[in-house]
Amino acid sequence: MSTIVFASVAGAAASASLAADPAPVPVVSPAPLPDSTTLLDSLPNSKTVAGLAAPTPRPAQTLSAYTPALPEIEEQAPTEEEPVRSVAVSTPVVGSFGIPDSVLAAYRSAESAMASESPSCHLPWNLLAGIGRIESGHARGGQVDDDGTTISPILGPILDGRRAGNTVILDTDHGDLDGDSAHDRAVGPMQFIPSTWSRYASDGNDDGIENPDNIYDATLAAGRYLCSGGEDLAEAADESAAVFRYNNSPVYVADVLAWSAAYRLAGDSVSDEPVDVAAPPPPPEPLPPTEPLPPPGLVQAPAPDTRPAPTVAPTTDTPAPPPPFVLPTLPPLPCLIFCPPA
Repeated sequence: MSTIVFASVAGAAASASLAADPAPVPVVSPAPLPDSTTLLDSLPNSKTVAGLAAPTPRPAQTLSAYTPALPEIEEQAPTEEEPVRSVAVSTPVVGSFGIPDSVLAAYRSAESAMASESPSCHLPWNLLAGIGRIESGHARGGQVDDDGTTISPILGPILDGRRAGNTVILDTDHGDLDGDSAHDRAVGPMQFIPSTWSRYASDGNDDGIENPDNIYDATLAAGRYLCSGGEDLAEAADESAAVFRYNNSPVYVADVLAWSAAYRLAGDSVSDEPVDVAAPPPPPEPLPPTEPLPPPGLVQAPAPDTRPAPTVAPTTDTPAPPPPFVLPTLPPLPCLIFCPPA
């Protein structure tokens, strides 16, 4: 019985609380924020903020160009493995043959060596001089050092077939002599192909080195190449055959033999375009003067006839008058308008 009374009281209290209205909540508008100037002025020190350290003033910066530091280069003394080669160069002296003395000495040295090595060949120095003149202009006018080595390499065109008249020769020396590992090039003052040099390489100045760029080595190798066919170069036909073996070109052979003959005859002045050294034939006797012919395409008018006109004796017969001219009769014209009946 007591339980029922407690429940009734509790229900009445809940109903009373739900029926009561809640109290209103007052709305307060926020105060306006001060601007930055007012806030800084209100601080005791406008340049400091509590809890933060004052900024350190920076010095004025100046701009300047960057100058890199140069590396220090240390001079290295040459090692024993790479000796320094001293080159002594003299001014070329041209002798009475128009050949530099240093190069002429190499030609005569090769002639003397081949006279002992192959006396039946009869190799003359002037034939070597003819080849040297065509191939390199006597080592570019004697541009060699005191040992006979050219100051700069003398290289022919690359033999890749691109130039007219040149054949294709693939590399045979791995570029050791000519600097080209794809195709061969002629080397030195006597213009040896590397494969040919490998067969006739010589040491003409006894320095223990076989160098195609040395005028003494190259001329001795050229002498051995010319004498390799067993010909007697004192004979004109054999001499031509030897030069053809050096370069299989009729123009080349003719030029070399012309220069060789000029040097043999002590000709100290020869033109850059050698011709036959034989004496030219005497000029033909002049022909009697003739009347000039008219220019091509121009028709010459005939000469006027100066002969007197023939005389004709007068006759007594009177010529008959010509017949009168009579117009032919025309056919009747057809009627087109208002024609009478037929």
